[in-house]
Amino acid sequence: LSSSLSWRFCMVASGGLLVIMGYLYYRFTTDLPEGNFKDLKLGHWSSEKKEKISTFGMAAKDPRSWMLGLVYGACFGIEITIHNIAPLYFQDIFKLSLAKAGLVAGAFGLTNIFARALGGYLGDLAGRRFGLSGRSQWLGGVLLLEGLALVIFSRTTSLSAAVASLLIFGCLVGMSCGATYSVVPFVNKRAIASVSGIVGAGGSVGALLSTLLFRLPNFSWPDALLVIGICVSLLPLFTFLIPKFVGVLIQLRGKPIAGVLPEEGAV
Repeated sequence: LSSSLSWRFCMVASGGLLVIMGYLYYRFTTDLPEGNFKDLKLGHWSSEKKEKISTFGMAAKDPRSWMLGLVYGACFGIEITIHNIAPLYFQDIFKLSLAKAGLVAGAFGLTNIFARALGGYLGDLAGRRFGLSGRSQWLGGVLLLEGLALVIFSRTTSLSAAVASLLIFGCLVGMSCGATYSVVPFVNKRAIASVSGIVGAGGSVGALLSTLLFRLPNFSWPDALLVIGICVSLLPLFTFLIPKFVGVLIQLRGKPIAGVLPEEGAV
């Protein structure tokens, strides 16, 4: 098909799949962990609603929620950015056709089939053996590798090496996303949904901020990727502080904090 028709059919195909998945989600999932709205008693739902409103404050006051939001911006946010710029990058830098550049970008996204689940699974293994510290250290380690892989990709001038480094980066960024959410449930057991929301929002903010680098005048795209890779490589410093903040919070309050887990075994 012509270029003007091809992208339109891509949107139609994607939209059709979303409609199908929307129906399946509506038909086969429940509104809450406790069940559907119509099956719940009004009093029970009212108490649940009040609880959820109060737990957002708990999550917002916990600096670890914002730390994880920053980390998620450095993995999922960067992933979104790469999805946006990869086809044009391979067109401009390596002179590939639109179809071939799109194929490379699609292969980058395809790594999520296993990488996210693998990152979360390995985070669980680290958590079983070393608790929250193990989860945080695994997250920091894979995040460091992600940043280094992006630095290498930004400096690569060979097409084959660029594709290889992009796919390695794709695996690492997906594993970082999964590793992030292997930590989320152990920040505050009473505010898991609120912590998840703050962390997820961090991904969108990270995508916005990193995309701005590609809009700067007289700033090449490889240099923008280099800066992003260096910034990502520095963020593991925050992940290693996540377990430490449990003790800091308890010392500041002078008493145990509801929902905060000093050790993973407390779940």
